[in-house]
Amino acid sequence: MARILVIDDEQYIRTALREVLEREGFEVRSAGDGKRGLELLETEGADLVITDVIMPGIDGVATLEQIKQRHPDIPVIVISGGGNIAPLEYEPGAISTSAYLASAVKAGASCTLTKPFNRHELVSAVSNLLSA
Repeated sequence: MARILVIDDEQYIRTALREVLEREGFEVRSAGDGKRGLELLETEGADLVITDVIMPGIDGVATLEQIKQRHPDIPVIVISGGGNIAPLEYEPGAISTSAYLASAVKAGASCTLTKPFNRHELVSAVSNLLSA
């Protein structure tokens, strides 16, 4: 049974991902931030990691970079739905979801998914990466 680590600061996202993946037969651990996720990876291991990009503390790209330094063979799926803003809400320094995900790909993400994604997209991405 493959072990998956889910790192996301939103509890409902962690719960939803856990439920979907456990129904597919995966063992799932989760963490609410990058620091705790990296700790769990070191102590419990994982065959695949799913991490959000926009999180307090260590963001998803920095988390991804640390995972790739320590465990280059573990596939990482990076997810994001935040960062999109309307022109009237523009703030200097704000970047779009596509820019976050592009930086994740550059940092070594195996796959990216934009929230909201459906169950099939998630399961397909996980299955493809674990069978590669």
